[in-house]
Amino acid sequence: MVVEARERSGALITADLALEEGREVLAVPGEITSALSVGSNRLLRSGAAALTSSADVLEVFGIEPEGAPALPELGETAARIVARLEVEPAGADALARALELDAGELAAALTELELAGVVSERDGFFRLAAVLGCRRD
Repeated sequence: MVVEARERSGALITADLALEEGREVLAVPGEITSALSVGSNRLLRSGAAALTSSADVLEVFGIEPEGAPALPELGETAARIVARLEVEPAGADALARALELDAGELAAALTELELAGVVSERDGFFRLAAVLGCRRD
């Protein structure tokens, strides 16, 4: 598994040898403008499997992840937000417009969801928590 590798890296030598031996190699795709990603991106072109989540690692080893945990008991507004985020990540403004919520109601529901570990915010966008896979039972 290679997370970052410069163009000339010891990790690349090891990964190349593993690929030649027919072993599974995973690489995290990196920013195309970053010198630290040149090697890992080259590995992907050479046949390494893309590593974008923990599920990718389990898949390589043939391990079937256990079913996603059920969502906790949610209020109506929070449940509407989860349904919207199942489609795609969204910023607070987009959620408020799409769901016709006022700022206070949206903030309260997003706080409820964050505290429950159902959503996380990064770079101004809210996303469903990766560990959930968010399946409703």
